[in-house]
Amino acid sequence: MHIAVIAMDTRGGIQPYAALALGLHRAGHEVRLLAPEDFAPRLRAYGIDVVAMAGSAEQAARSAAGVAEMNPARRTRLMREHTADLVVRPAADMLAACADADLITGGVGGMVAGLPVAEKLGVPFVESHLQPLGPPTAAFPGVLTPRLTGPSPLGTRLGHRLTAAALRMPFAPATRKVRTDVLGLPAQADPKRDPRRGLPAVYGYSRHVVPAAPEWGPYRHVTGYWMLPARDDWAPPPALRSFLDAGPAPVCIGFGSMAGGDPAALTELVVRAARQAGVRAVLLSGWGGLQQPADLADDILVLDEAPHDRLLPQCAAVVHHGGAGTTGAGFAAGIPQVVVPFGVDQPFWAARVAALGAGPAPIARRRLTSARLAAALRAVTADGGMRRRAADLGARVRAEDGVGAAVAVFDRLGARLR
Repeated sequence: MHIAVIAMDTRGGIQPYAALALGLHRAGHEVRLLAPEDFAPRLRAYGIDVVAMAGSAEQAARSAAGVAEMNPARRTRLMREHTADLVVRPAADMLAACADADLITGGVGGMVAGLPVAEKLGVPFVESHLQPLGPPTAAFPGVLTPRLTGPSPLGTRLGHRLTAAALRMPFAPATRKVRTDVLGLPAQADPKRDPRRGLPAVYGYSRHVVPAAPEWGPYRHVTGYWMLPARDDWAPPPALRSFLDAGPAPVCIGFGSMAGGDPAALTELVVRAARQAGVRAVLLSGWGGLQQPADLADDILVLDEAPHDRLLPQCAAVVHHGGAGTTGAGFAAGIPQVVVPFGVDQPFWAARVAALGAGPAPIARRRLTSARLAAALRAVTADGGMRRRAADLGARVRAEDGVGAAVAVFDRLGARLR
């Protein structure tokens, strides 16, 4: 099949789709990956056919710095603005890139323009999610309502309905604009022409992390995490090698694409916490969330970035924002995780880490202090039971072939569509 994989997200949300695209390519499908232009060069290094979509995911994230500290109205307005920029502008290029596709697939970011494009072209669309988004279930809370649960299943199911509504609302203006201005479709989609009808869905996370939902039936497949193979051409920089050799395993601290309003203050906070807890730390500056501390010493190393699959297994624990991809990398590494959720789906993944005993209770970004973070760091480095649970979970996650299981779903679908 000719398959177009749409990956419009930040780095942690793009890499799993790149892994899926690579797996489909190796299985004999003709695959094209659509991703923001600033990711295209590094993804092409894997031998994937990549079409660069106009717009920079990193620039959008940096311009949204401090979003976690904003009031809800301003945060929603900013999300709508960035959605319009990252979705509407490349929609025409997306239509051209998918013109010869037999099938299109993508998750939340890919569906905003991808579903209307599939409708316009008259080709099927397969949902491929990094989060457990689907029909209401009592098996786990809604992705955006992790606290809406209890002894009655009604509240939990309601959380899934609220999640679905909350995900539609910020994207609705951009979707309408794509449909009417770019594709010449009616403003409202006709359910009878939904390109997802009768098709399976795949989920790139582990059933050991989020249980299967009985209500979802046999057509929604939780496959395991989609992870890119290790790059043979990456070697740890000399400073990292020296740092790892110089003492006990450090903790890794980084907040990925979450750029706070005051990176200097956040850096000072995490460095103070690491020193209060008596741990060495590797800081990943990411997209501006952290920076070089003013009082840098030999107990702290700062890097722009490093592959999680190569760095995290050499660390004692990881502190991060709770993005789906980063949380999955933490589980796969088999180390405890301290999650500091900023928003969106991050509180959900933070709650899963704590519920599985692979980390302490999460610390919401607005409640983060050096004392709270130091206490969490002491817990993850001193609690032998937590370390054993994280290691056991890591072994089970690594035993899954998430990409292979997802590819098998597409193979069966291709045979059906012939």
